[in-house]
Amino acid sequence: MEQFRSFDQLRTNQLIIIRNGFFRPSFELSDGQFSYGKLSYGNIWKTTMILESAQKTWVIKRKAFFSRTLLIKDTYDIELGEVTPEILTRKVKLSMNNGFDAIYAYKKLFTRTFSLTSDQYGDILSVKTAMWGFKKPFEVSVDLDKLKTIPDMPLLVLLGVNLILIKQAQAAAAAGS
Repeated sequence: MEQFRSFDQLRTNQLIIIRNGFFRPSFELSDGQFSYGKLSYGNIWKTTMILESAQKTWVIKRKAFFSRTLLIKDTYDIELGEVTPEILTRKVKLSMNNGFDAIYAYKKLFTRTFSLTSDQYGDILSVKTAMWGFKKPFEVSVDLDKLKTIPDMPLLVLLGVNLILIKQAQAAAAAGS
């Protein structure tokens, strides 16, 4: 965790996600100079996701084998929140145990931008999928004014990237069958 820079020291609102590796990829949150976090997988089947930042490490797991709900836990296996995709929409609800609620969604029908919005804070961040970016598949825009007021911003960014990767894997599996 000491290899990551604190998210409080972020000076730009444009970040990139860098893909490292091919068969067991990990995704690094960077501004081009410093690394702020990392998304990696705990096993080969990609059922456990590990999100790391300078301050904390989170573990994302499915609630049950056939459940759509993802649980957010810390390293001591204490549940911090959950992520639930809504039925028949492209929205994903985030509910944290500290009272923070938000929605990940595509705002338009044909868009590559996945946004996080909250009733309390408004637009928080957006993750844009690059058209032909293999090494840098995502660009992230963060609202710097909300950086101090919203806790665990690296979790929110890396969780958004993880949700896009899950949707891409589901789409690839559906296209292949």
